[in-house]
Amino acid sequence: MRHSKMKSLIALVTICVLLITTACSDKKNDSNVAKPSESASASGAEASSTPGASAEPQIDPLGKYDPPIEVTAVRDLPASIAFREGESIDNNVWSREYEERLGIKIKYLWTSNSDYPQRINVAIASGELPDIFSVNALQLKQLVDAGQIEDLTQVYEQYASPLTKQIMAGDPNQMASAAFDGKQMALPRAGSPYDSSQVLWIRADWLKKLELSEPQTMEDVFKIAEAFTTQDPDGNQKNDTFGLALTKDLQQGGFANLQGFFNGFHAYTDTWVKDDSGQLVYGSVQPEMKAALAKLQEMYKGGIIDKEFAVKDGSKVMEALVSGKIGISYGAWWNPAWPLQAVKDQDPTAEWKAYGIPSIDDTASKLQLAFPTYEYYVVKKGAANPEALVKLLNVLVENGYSDNADITKYFIAEDGFLYNNYPLVYASPAEGNLAIHLHLKDALSSGDISKLTGEEKGYYDKIMAYRAGDPASWTNEGMYGVDSAWPYVKEKVDGSLIQNQEFFGAPTTTMSQRTANLEKMMMETFTKIIMGEKSPDEFDVFVANWHKLGGDDIMKEVNEWAAGR
Repeated sequence: MRHSKMKSLIALVTICVLLITTACSDKKNDSNVAKPSESASASGAEASSTPGASAEPQIDPLGKYDPPIEVTAVRDLPASIAFREGESIDNNVWSREYEERLGIKIKYLWTSNSDYPQRINVAIASGELPDIFSVNALQLKQLVDAGQIEDLTQVYEQYASPLTKQIMAGDPNQMASAAFDGKQMALPRAGSPYDSSQVLWIRADWLKKLELSEPQTMEDVFKIAEAFTTQDPDGNQKNDTFGLALTKDLQQGGFANLQGFFNGFHAYTDTWVKDDSGQLVYGSVQPEMKAALAKLQEMYKGGIIDKEFAVKDGSKVMEALVSGKIGISYGAWWNPAWPLQAVKDQDPTAEWKAYGIPSIDDTASKLQLAFPTYEYYVVKKGAANPEALVKLLNVLVENGYSDNADITKYFIAEDGFLYNNYPLVYASPAEGNLAIHLHLKDALSSGDISKLTGEEKGYYDKIMAYRAGDPASWTNEGMYGVDSAWPYVKEKVDGSLIQNQEFFGAPTTTMSQRTANLEKMMMETFTKIIMGEKSPDEFDVFVANWHKLGGDDIMKEVNEWAAGR
């Protein structure tokens, strides 16, 4: 019932034919509404072939408004966002790009870094909405039901550039999740399902020190975890190491979580899967989960898991990793950036390596992927220029993924300063960082960097710096190189060993009402079982209560949704 947040930047090349059409026919006689520039769609010869015919205008996806227009918006800004001296969200490389290239001035009515969903709920209830804003799936449905937002079907078809359309069509389910009764009511923040991939990260230097083989099965993982706990891998003659990293959030989050561990038992938590009959069922309440929890309880009792995991968040567990006290962590492909590079900074001899998700039996484990869209961009009903949203997306795509992409100007400066949180709208290709890895793999093998994008060239240079002896540059090797997660992800993708989230879009009615309580019950039960406060049989009690307290109704609604697709 959750969505993960991931984004990536790659360059794509496309050759498409732009749909030739006129712009905003319902506003063509309104002299007070600014129009984007247009170009002739036919050559003079073509136009003259029909006597008396005039050339039909072709819309320029990046055409500039003349006169310029002002568009109101609100933003959810991360607490970590930073600006150059003298700059702000109202004055930066992206706000200037919008004005200079598109003739669009963004006026932010307000911004938030903590309570955005709540403030949007208030705006929806009061009807005081900006022209362009982002919402979650539930808020999108509320806006559609209340008739408060524009139908974007026509303006998207007219104004989206060929490259924008290619990227947005990369995973059709993402656009479908924003469609209601055949109308495109929002544009999803498109992303890559592969970017939610999780693998097994292990201290490879500890494997070598203890003369342990690389893991092929879950039994191998258990043996390695026990050895990392009992055989003093850090060499300080103290019993102070743990085999498996774990936070209080259990299977949730991208670091030191249990998703990959559960997947090794063929259990798929927090996601909807198809059972043998083709019905959608909730993975967290399937019987495979019980065996995984029982094993975790055994590992906890054996000291392989920190006795205080239930009160530690990711930052606290990171401290243990940096101190060289934990040797195994299930987590996302990006873990080399955080927190594993910090381990390398503290101890340059530390070698973290990614491994695929082993299986508990002879059946290969599947790679669990999240539905990548968690945010939707909408336009207020009656806004003067609904096509402005599409044009903002076009310029994002042009600057990030086209042949003309300029990563250092618009996303990550040469000095590492980040601009990637400045754009009002965002999207990334469905191939995501897997494609970046494949491009870098070819370049690293051949030495030919001519086909790399500017972004990829930056990663290539960092990888080469690491290989030349700079441990501070390991992040890029770990994220995209030979020891990264991507070879194992590609293996699963190529083998069709993927477990997708089968339900997406707006929460069902009962989901909206009961999910919070059901998740709380699940987290409490799982934690108590792992810590030995409850028997693994408590899982059966939890499942019965889950069905009784709303789960059955949710399952009914989810399967009705699936039948109506």
